Amino acid sequence: MSDDQARRHPRDLQGLLRFAMDATRAEDAPHPSNFQQMDPERRRFLEEAIRSLTIDVVEQIQKAMNILIEGDATVEEQVQALETVTDFIENIDTANDFYKIGGFCVLMPGLESTHAEVRQGTAELIGELAQNNPFCQQHLLELNILPKLIELLTDEPNVANTALHAISCMIRNYEAGLKAFLEIGGIECLIGVLESGQEKLTIKAAFLLSSLCIEDPKLRDDIIKFGAVERLIRHVVPRVEYDTLVETALSALYVLTESKEAISQCQDPKFRFCSTLEELKRVCGDKDEFQECIGYSDGLIKRCFSASTPEETDR
Repeated sequence: MSDDQARRHPRDLQGLLRFAMDATRAEDAPHPSNFQQMDPERRRFLEEAIRSLTIDVVEQIQKAMNILIEGDATVEEQVQALETVTDFIENIDTANDFYKIGGFCVLMPGLESTHAEVRQGTAELIGELAQNNPFCQQHLLELNILPKLIELLTDEPNVANTALHAISCMIRNYEAGLKAFLEIGGIECLIGVLESGQEKLTIKAAFLLSSLCIEDPKLRDDIIKFGAVERLIRHVVPRVEYDTLVETALSALYVLTESKEAISQCQDPKFRFCSTLEELKRVCGDKDEFQECIGYSDGLIKRCFSASTPEETDR
């Protein structure tokens, strides 16, 4: 490497300062330069200022881990420690380092905590670790985390919602995670969530079922077999105000009705589903926020009921 190239690639703090000053001087040309050598006192001041902004990430994570491992930390301290780690491991390399320094040892105890805030914070951390990160997904599977997350789907609403997000991060676009999820009856549990009575959780479950079908169409038959169609139809209730749950249920049904069996179930007269879709369209009118609902309704009517009038199909 030439001397000029070396000067262009600072390797330490002093080199960075020199690089910045040289760049500033170059920008000032061709005007007369007032550049002067920095006096030692000012140099020390700037070096200390820059050094004070540097955070030792591993050290901070280890401090947070110590709080989680010690038995005398308050709930607030534990939650803060989990938030600290979660913030840092948004970077995939840092997430992998968290595993390498033994950080995963805090996950299962956190999920089993008697405090809902700690369970929720731990589930949030797991979701962040797993998202689009095969390395962490693999090691989370080795910890057998999925069964515990599924158990938390019946926990308090905030915990359940965060647990479902973590499950999604562990199984979507990750074949080994999805396989493990299926082996422990995960699909049946997701379909059960559709009857949880918790709107936000139900929306997340319906969306995840739909997404899994799109990613792996072979799952569609199992999802239909376990009763997803009937449960989703129950959530299609015409309302004057926009309802995310209605739209998500319609979207999931549209994905499922690529199967003849799902079409047949939608046609069951006991659901009066065609009339419901027509009423939904009438209630929605031409409001912008309902356009997706209207589109799905039109698609389902065409796919399931195009050969008959609503009255005929609902008899």
